[in-house]
Amino acid sequence: MSRLRRTGNMLHLLFAVAIALRLILIPNPGFEADISFWKSWGLATVDYGIVEGMKVTNNNYPTPFAYILGAMVGIYKLFADPHVFGEFWRNTNLLFLTISKLVPVLADFGIAGIFLYIGKHAKEFGFPIIPRPRPARRGGHNSLFVILAIVYLLNPIAIIDGAWWGQVDSLGVFLFLLAFLALLKTKSFLAGFLFMLAMMTKLQNMIYSPLFFLFIWQTSGFSGLVQAVSGATLGFFGLNIEFVANRTMNRVIASLTENYDYFPWMSLMAYNLWWIVTGAKGMVTSDKLTVLGIVNAKTIGLLLFSSLYLFAMIRQFFEKNRLQTFLEGLITVNAAFFLFQTQSHDRYAFPLIVFLLLWAPFYVNHELRSMNYGKNRRLVTFIIHYSLFTVFYFYNLHRALVINYPHNGLPILSSLIQPFFTIITATVLLGLFFVFLFTILRTSRSPALSALLPLGLLVGSLLWLNKPLWTKQPVSLTNFTPFISEQAYGGRQTNKAVQSSFGGPYKWTRLSVQYLFYEQGIGTHANSKHVFDINRKFNTFTTDFGIDTEAGTRATAVFEIFGDDKLLFRSDKMGRFDLPKHAEIPISGVKYLTLTTTDAGDGNFDDHTDWLNPTLYP
Repeated sequence: MSRLRRTGNMLHLLFAVAIALRLILIPNPGFEADISFWKSWGLATVDYGIVEGMKVTNNNYPTPFAYILGAMVGIYKLFADPHVFGEFWRNTNLLFLTISKLVPVLADFGIAGIFLYIGKHAKEFGFPIIPRPRPARRGGHNSLFVILAIVYLLNPIAIIDGAWWGQVDSLGVFLFLLAFLALLKTKSFLAGFLFMLAMMTKLQNMIYSPLFFLFIWQTSGFSGLVQAVSGATLGFFGLNIEFVANRTMNRVIASLTENYDYFPWMSLMAYNLWWIVTGAKGMVTSDKLTVLGIVNAKTIGLLLFSSLYLFAMIRQFFEKNRLQTFLEGLITVNAAFFLFQTQSHDRYAFPLIVFLLLWAPFYVNHELRSMNYGKNRRLVTFIIHYSLFTVFYFYNLHRALVINYPHNGLPILSSLIQPFFTIITATVLLGLFFVFLFTILRTSRSPALSALLPLGLLVGSLLWLNKPLWTKQPVSLTNFTPFISEQAYGGRQTNKAVQSSFGGPYKWTRLSVQYLFYEQGIGTHANSKHVFDINRKFNTFTTDFGIDTEAGTRATAVFEIFGDDKLLFRSDKMGRFDLPKHAEIPISGVKYLTLTTTDAGDGNFDDHTDWLNPTLYP
C-alpha cells in the first residue's frame, strides 16, 4: 500500500510540474506575430461582429475560429480596455498573454483527461487492457494511460507549442479527440458534428476526413455514416450561421481554400524531405521548381502524400484490428502531410505526439504481460523512438521560434541554427517515419497490397506526367506553373484573357488577338514577367503572341523571351489591331524560360497581352 501511495504522490507531483512549467512560460512573448494576429482578429470580432470583423482584417483562419479570438478579447475587456492601444498591443502584455495561452494550456489538460477517460473504458473502446505487476485493484489497467497522460503533459513539444509559442494546435487536437471519443461510443451524429467543429477550429484536421468517415462506416454501418455526415453538415452551417444569414458564405469558402497556395515555398520551416532537397533553403525556394523530369516539387509532394493516404485507406479496409489500424492511419497521414507535402508548416506534425501515445498500447501489448517495463523490448523500442521524435521535432519548433524571435527561446539552443543541424533533423524525422512504416507493414495481413498499389500509383503518375519526354511529344507551356509571376494589372490567366481575373469563375473571356481565337495560352498584362522551370528538357519553343481583343485601342506592347536570363527573342512594337505573330526559338540546355511583356515606352494603359499556343518540343 505504501508503494502505491508513493506512486500516487509521484504522479500528482508530475502533474503539478506540468502545470508549473506552463505558468512559468506564460509571460514569454512567444511567437509575437501570432499573438498580434490574435489581438487584431479578436478585437475586430468584438468591435464589428464576426462577419464585418473578418472583412476588415487579414484573418485567413476558418471563420468560427474568430469566435475563440473574440472571446479572448472579450475576457480581456472585463479587466482592461483593448482600445488603450499602447498597453493592449505591447508584446509583453501579461493579461492578454495569460488569456490567450490559457486556451492551449486548458486544451493540453483536456487531452490528458481524454487519455485518462480512455484508460478507464479501455475494454469498452477496444484498447488493450494492461495488467499491473501485482494483483490490481479495480481500475488497475488505467496505469499505462495515466503514464501516457503525464508523458503528453511533460512533452516539450506540447509545452513549446502552447504555453511558450502561444499557438492553439492542442485545441484542434483536443476537439478531434472529442470527435474520436464520440465515434468510439457509436454516437455518429455527435462524432460528425464534433469533427466539423475540430476542422473549423484547426483546418489541418481536414486531412483526416476520408479516414475518419471510413472508420465510422466500418463501426456504425451506412446509417451511422449518414448520421455522421448529417452532423458534420449541421455543424458546418451552424458554426457559420452568421455568414449564412448575411449571405456571405463566399467568405467562408475563401477561408477554407485561400491558403492552398498562400506561401508557395518548398517548406515553411518544416524540416522534411523538401528541406533536405533545397539544402536548408526551403523557406525561400519556390515549390514550382521542376525536380523530376518536368514535374514540379508541389505536384510530387501531393503525389507522395496521396500515395501514403491510399496506403492508410487500404490497410483500414483489410486489417483485422480496425481501431489500431485507424490510429496507424492517423499517424501515417499526419506524418506524410508534414514530411512530403510542400508548403508544410513547422507545426503540422504536432498531433503526432498524441496519436503515437494512443497507438503505443497496441504496439507494446504484443509482449506486455506485466508492467515490468524494462523486460518489454517493444516498450523500450517505443520509448527510444518517441524520445528521438520529441527531441528532434522540439528542435524544429524551437528554431522556427528563435529564427524570428531569438530572445524568446533557450539560449543554448538558440545558437544552433546552422543548416547542418536542420538537415540532420529532417533526415532523422524522415528515418523515424520509415521505421514506423516498416513496423506496421511487418504485422500487416496484406503487406503486398498495402504497399504495392500506392507505390504503383506513385510511379505510374510520375511516368504519365513525364510522358512527353519519353514519347518525344510536344507539351504546352500552360502545363507548367511559373515560379515567378509578376504583372502590373490583374493576375496571370491560363487559357483566358487577363480581364478574367476580375470576373469570377463564371465570367471569363477567351484568348483572342484581332478576333482570332485560341484555346490555349497565357493571358497577362504589361509590364509582366513569368519564369518557368523547364529543367533543360526541351530543344525548341514556339508561340504566337499579340494584344488581346478585349484591350482598348491605346494598347501597345513588346514581347520578349529569355533563356536563363539571356535574351533569345524580342518582338517589334505591337498594337491592338495587329494580327498575332509567331516565334520559334531554340532553347536547348535552357533551365529557366522567361516570358516578359513591356509597355513599349508609352505606359501600360490597356496593355492586355497574350502568349498563344506556347509549346515546348523535346
